[in-house]
Amino acid sequence: MNNLIIRKVLNDYVAFINDFKYQFSPNIDEFEQKSSRNRSGQIGGFNYQFHGAGCRLEKDGVVCEFDFMPINAYSIKFSLWKMREFILTNKAYGIVKLEESELHEMLHTLVEDGTLVKLVLGGVVWEVYQV
Repeated sequence: MNNLIIRKVLNDYVAFINDFKYQFSPNIDEFEQKSSRNRSGQIGGFNYQFHGAGCRLEKDGVVCEFDFMPINAYSIKFSLWKMREFILTNKAYGIVKLEESELHEMLHTLVEDGTLVKLVLGGVVWEVYQV
């Protein structure tokens, strides 16, 4: 997997989440209210389950997990594990094995160029990526 592919994967990941968010509720404030009431269900081909500060989506065999808390300038947050799960369950990429160290290196490149930002809470930099 190379850096051009990880950019496409990131764009696909964000588009997947935004498609769900729009179908769930086009208004972001309403999205936050509805997500606290409707904890799981189906909509627009998506199976969804909200849990804590995050959400698990499944559509056409693709698993996509993301966090939306804490609320700040970045509406989508994810860990390396969540991105890896998205890649490995998405047959469009044809990737059946992906080492965490390889993905970490590619995500780090996106942090260095400003595409992604790591979450900082209380002065601690977490291994949570934001976009």
